Amino acid sequence: MNTYLSVVKLQITTTSTTTTKVLVQATDSYKAKLQLEAMYGRGNIVSLPVLVK
Repeated sequence: MNTYLSVVKLQITTTSTTTTKVLVQATDSYKAKLQLEAMYGRGNIVSLPVLVK
């Protein structure tokens, strides 16, 4: 398993949002992206997953 870092958008209240860094573990970056989309929603991925060494 590899660890990937991505930035996602989170909704705080009905009118405000914030971004945060998220680590996920997956076998490749495509599966990490699918995992992030499942957890946070397709439109809330700010940056693509990047492998963390």
